Amino acid sequence: MKMELESLGLWPGSLPVSNPMKMVSLWRFPPQPELIDSISHFPSPSYFQLHPFFIWKPENDIMARLRNTYALPCVKGCLQPQVTSAGVGRPRVIVGLTGQYYLFSSRLCCKVCKRRWFADNPQWLEKLPKRFTNVLPATLTYKKAICKSVMDELRRTGNSPTDITNQVMEVMHLKYERANLAYLLSCQNIMDGESGKYGQQTITQFIRKETKPAPFGEYGDSDGWNGISVSSHYLIDCLLSEYQHQEGAINKLLQGTFGHAFRSDHTRKVARKVTFSSGAMSSYAVMNEHWMIVSWVMVQSETEKSLRPMYEGLSNRYDTAGIEKARYHWVDRDCCAAFKVAECAQGEHLQWEAWQTSDVITAQATSGTLLNVCASRAYYNTAITIKLDLFHCMRRFLRECVSEHHPLYSSFAQFLSAAFSVVDQEDLQRLKDAYTFCGIQPANPTKQHIREHCRTKIPGPDELIQRVEAVLKHFYLAEDPNGTRLFKPSMLKVWRIQRVHILRGCLSDPEVEGGILYRHGGTLQLNHVKGEGAKVPVWIPIRGTSQQEGYHFHQAQWVTGTCVSPELFQAQGMTGVARWNYQRLVDLKQPGVSLPAAFDPALIADLNAASGRVFGTVKYPALHLCGKDTGEKFGLEYVEPGTRPVPLQWDKHRTKTDSTPAPSPPPRSSSPVAQAEALQGPPTASPKLFCFSPRPPVEPADETPAPACGPVKVQESMFPPPLPLKPSPTAARTGPVKTGGRVFVLDHRRWPAPMRKVIDDLLTKYHGQKDMLRLVDHEYAALVHKSCTDPNSLLHPTTKLHISQYVKHLSKAMNTSSSLNVSPEKVQETQQLWHTLTAGSETTNVPVVAMPSPTTIPPPPVQSPANISLTQEAIEKIVLGIMEKQQQQRQEEEQKKVRTKTCQSCGQRKSRYHNDGSSFHFFYQQGPIRYFYCSTKVFKTYAAEGLTNPAMPFADFAKTDFFQRELDATKKKVEEKGQQKRKRTEPEPPLASPSTGRRCGFCRKELKQGPNSPHIHTGFPGIAGKYIYCPAKVLSLYEDKGMEREMTWKEFQASPFFNMERERWAVEKGKR
Repeated sequence: MKMELESLGLWPGSLPVSNPMKMVSLWRFPPQPELIDSISHFPSPSYFQLHPFFIWKPENDIMARLRNTYALPCVKGCLQPQVTSAGVGRPRVIVGLTGQYYLFSSRLCCKVCKRRWFADNPQWLEKLPKRFTNVLPATLTYKKAICKSVMDELRRTGNSPTDITNQVMEVMHLKYERANLAYLLSCQNIMDGESGKYGQQTITQFIRKETKPAPFGEYGDSDGWNGISVSSHYLIDCLLSEYQHQEGAINKLLQGTFGHAFRSDHTRKVARKVTFSSGAMSSYAVMNEHWMIVSWVMVQSETEKSLRPMYEGLSNRYDTAGIEKARYHWVDRDCCAAFKVAECAQGEHLQWEAWQTSDVITAQATSGTLLNVCASRAYYNTAITIKLDLFHCMRRFLRECVSEHHPLYSSFAQFLSAAFSVVDQEDLQRLKDAYTFCGIQPANPTKQHIREHCRTKIPGPDELIQRVEAVLKHFYLAEDPNGTRLFKPSMLKVWRIQRVHILRGCLSDPEVEGGILYRHGGTLQLNHVKGEGAKVPVWIPIRGTSQQEGYHFHQAQWVTGTCVSPELFQAQGMTGVARWNYQRLVDLKQPGVSLPAAFDPALIADLNAASGRVFGTVKYPALHLCGKDTGEKFGLEYVEPGTRPVPLQWDKHRTKTDSTPAPSPPPRSSSPVAQAEALQGPPTASPKLFCFSPRPPVEPADETPAPACGPVKVQESMFPPPLPLKPSPTAARTGPVKTGGRVFVLDHRRWPAPMRKVIDDLLTKYHGQKDMLRLVDHEYAALVHKSCTDPNSLLHPTTKLHISQYVKHLSKAMNTSSSLNVSPEKVQETQQLWHTLTAGSETTNVPVVAMPSPTTIPPPPVQSPANISLTQEAIEKIVLGIMEKQQQQRQEEEQKKVRTKTCQSCGQRKSRYHNDGSSFHFFYQQGPIRYFYCSTKVFKTYAAEGLTNPAMPFADFAKTDFFQRELDATKKKVEEKGQQKRKRTEPEPPLASPSTGRRCGFCRKELKQGPNSPHIHTGFPGIAGKYIYCPAKVLSLYEDKGMEREMTWKEFQASPFFNMERERWAVEKGKR
C-alpha cells in the first residue's frame, strides 16, 4: 500500500506527480503473486496476503475532475471553509461478498476553525453532493462500514442477517484457503524444478540459505492475512442504517399508490415475530385491484376506531391528487350492520326444519338498517360498497366440520365451492375444447384451470340461498362408516349467521353496469401442444381477499427469525412492501411502461432526479416519487387513537455495549491449535466424507393390481350425469414415491398384507381419539425402526398423508347408505346435486367490466374551487362548455342510431326493441353459431309448409321444427365461410417451374445431387479435380467391353471398369 501511494504522490515525503488527473481509477489491486520473480528465494507469503484497497482523498488532485470548482465543506459548517489535507489518514477494512478490502481515507483539516476529521466521517459525507458518495463502494455508518454489494444481497434475497453472515464468512475463509493453496503450489513448483522433475535441475537451492519456505500463517494474524470476523448484530445495524437512508423514498412510493377497488384483511402471522411491551398486535393491509399494497399498518386492536387515522390519510391522499376514490371494498369482517340470531337447542341440528329459510327469516334479515358504520365508509368514502370475502365465509363453514381428515370433508368443500360460484359456460366449453385439442383425457378441467381461465360469478341472494341450502341438506346428516357425523352441532348457528350475510347481499357480486369486475391477463398456452386451440384466456377477478392470504405468507418471510426487535421489523416489513409493489408492476406488463430490472427506492429516486435535471424527463415515470408528503404513517410508526405508540430507537446501537464489536481482526492466539479450536468450536468425532446408514435389502412390493374403477355409463333419461373424473394435465406418478435419500414410500394400494394388518390394528387401537392419525404414524414409525435390522420385514416406511388416504379409501369401500359413490341411491342423489350446481344455474354468461391500469403517480394537485374567482367570463365559458358537451353527446347518439343495420326482409332495424312491433327480432348464439331471427323472414320461407303467424315471438318459434332447420342451415353457412377463409389464408403450393440449374451433357438430367438424381460428385484417389459420375455415360463407354446395365456408384467401384475409368479420366485431365 505504501509503494502504491508513493507512486501516486500521496505518501508524505514522496515526489509529486506531474499530472495526477491521469489516474482514471481509485482502486488499487495487488499484483499476481505467482508472477513475481523471487530469483533464488522461495516466494514470500506476504505477496499472497495482500488485499485490494480504495483511495478516498476528495481534497487531492487525483479527484480534481470529480470535485470541479466545488469547495469542500467543513464538518462544523463554516461559512467560508478552507479544507486541506492534514496527514496520511487511516485504512478501514470493508466486508464484501467476494472478500475484504481496505478503504484508505485521508485526514482533513479546516484552516478557519482548525477542526480535524477523517474523510470517511458519515456526518461529513452527508454534506457532500451525491456524485461523491455514489463513487464510494461502501456504506459508512457510525464506527462501522459495509460494502454495498452485501447490503444489496441482504435486501434482494430476503435472507436473515445470520444467513448472510454465514455466507460472507464462508466466502472469506474460502478465499484465505485458496491463497494458502496458491502459496504452497508456488513453493512446490520451485522444489520440483530443483529436484529435476521437469528434465533439468536448477541450482537455486545452493544459493539460498533457507531450506524450507516460511509458514503462511493463520486466518486472523494481524501481520499476515489479517482476516476479520462478522456478526449478525453488525449486519443488523447496517441494515437499519440503510433503511433510514431508504425510508423517505419508500414512504413516498407507498403514498403514490392508488386503486379503484380495495381488499383489506387482518393477520397475526407476522405480528407474532415482533417483541414489545404494549401487548399483541395485528397486521392490517389494504390492497388494490392489481394486488398492490395501498397502505399497511400495525394495530393493537381490531376495531374500526383503530383504523380511523389510516382511512383519513387515504382520503387526504386521494383529495390531494384529485383522483376518484375507490367504490368497492372487500373485507374479512364487519360487512353490514350488527344483528342477532337464535341460539340452537340441543338436538335441533338433526331436524331439517331448523336449517330451512322461511319468508319470516328473510324479512327479518333484510329489514331495518343494513349498512354499518365502518372506518372506510365513515372516514374515506360514504358511497363505498362493502362486501364480505368469499374465502372467509367458506372458511367459517369448513371450521365447523369435525375434522379435515373426515372421509366426507373434501366432498363437502368441493360442493360448497360449486354452490357459491357460477362458472361462465362459454369459457368452460372453450377450456374443454382446449383440453381435447391438447390430448388431455378426460376433458374435465381442474379446479385450478377453471379458476384461472373461466369467469365466475357469485349469484344474487335468492339463487345463492337455494344453492347453499341444497348442499347443507345433502350433508347435514352425513356420517362415515363408523358413525362419526361430518358436522358439529355448532354448524347450525354458523349457517344462521352466514345466511343473514347471504340474504343481505354481502357475498353477491356488486351490481356494476356492464358486468363483473375482472381484468384480462392475456392468453396462455395450456401445455406443450402448440396451436390456436391450446390458447386460453387468463381472467383475474377483482373481488375477494384471496390474494392477501398469499401476501400474508410472503410478509411472514420478509421478517426473518421468530423474535425480532421493532426496528428490524419495521425495516424488513417496509422494504418487503416496496419490493412487493414493484414486482406487481412488473407482473402487469403494461405496454409503454419502463421499469428497471433491479429495485432500489433511493437509487431510483436519485436517478429520476438526475435524469430530470439533465434531460428534462425522468427515466422511470412509473416510479417517480410524489412531490408532497401526505403525512401518512405505516407499519409500527402508525399511531392509533387512545393507544401508546411503539417506540423505535434507531440510534440505540451507538450507545449499546455489544459483546460483538465492529469488524476487527480476532485476537492473535499464542498457539495455532488453540486458534483453530476457537474457530471450529467443540471437538467432534473424526469426520467422514460419505456416511451411509445400514439398510436392509428391499423386498419386492406387492404387485397385485387394484381393481380399476372406470366411469359408469348412465342413461340420460332416468339418471343425471356422473361426477366428473379428475384429469392429469401433467405426467401422472405411478409406483413408489421417492421422498429423499434411499427411503421409498409406498401408496396404500401397494402395501403388503403384513403392513396393512399392522396399520389396521393401530387404527382400531386409537379409534375415537383426537390425534388418531398422528398417534398411528408415530407408533408405526417406531415399529419400522425396530424392524429395520430384519431383512425379511415387510413393514415399509409410510407417511401420515398416506395413512389418511388409506382411511378415506376404507370409508368409501364400505357399502353404507351415508358413504359417497357407493350406495346407488346416494350416488344418484349426489350426481343430481352436482349437476344442478355446475350446469343448472340461471346464470350462464358472466359479462365483464374492465378495470383501468393502476395509478402509481399522483397527477398535479387540482386547484380547489375556493381559489377560483367566478367572473362573468368564467360563467360564460362554463355554460359554453356544457352546451358543447351536450351537443356532442347528441351527435354521438345520432351516429349510433345510424350505425344500426337494417333487416332486408322486413325493412326495419336489426334491433330487438327499436321497431314498430310488426316483426320480431332476436339474436341467438350457440357456440360458434350466431343466428339472427326475423319473424317476417321465416314466415316468407316456411309459409307454404304451415307457418301462419308473421309476428311469431322467438320463444314460440324455438319450439317448432323449423328452428332446428334454421340452425342447421346457419351452421352450414358458417362452415362454408370458414373453408373459404382457410383457402384464402393458406399459401398456394408452388407451381412446377422448369429447372434453371446445369444439366448433364450426355443424359440431359440435372447435375445437382439429390434423391432423384443419378449423378454423384466425387473424385479419384491421386487425381486432382472433381469427377461427376454419370451412369448412362459410363454404360455407353464400356458397353462394348462387357458392361450390361447402369450401375450405382458403389457397384461401379467394385467392378473392373472402375480402374479403366480412372485411367481414362487421368489421361483426359492431363490433356487439359
